[in-house]
Amino acid sequence: MTYSYFQSAKFTGSYPTCKDMPGEKGSEIAFCGRSNCGKSSVLNALTNNKKLAKTSKTPGRTQAINVFEIGLEGDLNIIDLPGYGYAKVSKKMRATWGQEIEQYLTTRKCLKALCIIMDIRHPFKDDDMNLIGWCEKKNLPMILLLNKSDKLSRNKASQALHNAQKTLSKLSIEHYIITTSAIDKTGIPSIVEKIEGLK
Repeated sequence: MTYSYFQSAKFTGSYPTCKDMPGEKGSEIAFCGRSNCGKSSVLNALTNNKKLAKTSKTPGRTQAINVFEIGLEGDLNIIDLPGYGYAKVSKKMRATWGQEIEQYLTTRKCLKALCIIMDIRHPFKDDDMNLIGWCEKKNLPMILLLNKSDKLSRNKASQALHNAQKTLSKLSIEHYIITTSAIDKTGIPSIVEKIEGLK
């Protein structure tokens, strides 16, 4: 898979619940993270399409399960899950999103890996650790992105990567940690490479 492969991505649908999603086809890689982690910007950088995933300064813009088809054969789909955390929505809505994320992760058999995006300046919040623990329990490979690395100096970003590797050193599942930035495209080719290996 080359980087340009992802540039053929197209939006195929937005689904309020997991049950509304189309039938399983090919492989799925799910992207998730706290509402302020920059998930949509990473997806746009990954596909070289600034309009693919909606971005907003207001956390919680993704309010459904969005599906993006990669390539012409539909053999790979990127799943954009609702953000979790402090999104400015009701507690009831946040709880609903959490249930849908859990439902998707639990029932979707074509899910090959979970890509967890964290702000490199504020990594490993409780919600992040819960997802990491879930991946460990389910033996699901994980790609962990330390995003917004452009906000730190190169030395501090390197230290954050080292700390993350140390934090996850005891994991038994296949996992990768990548420093990323949608601004300067740091780490984007590495994400493509890891997805190719897991798909």
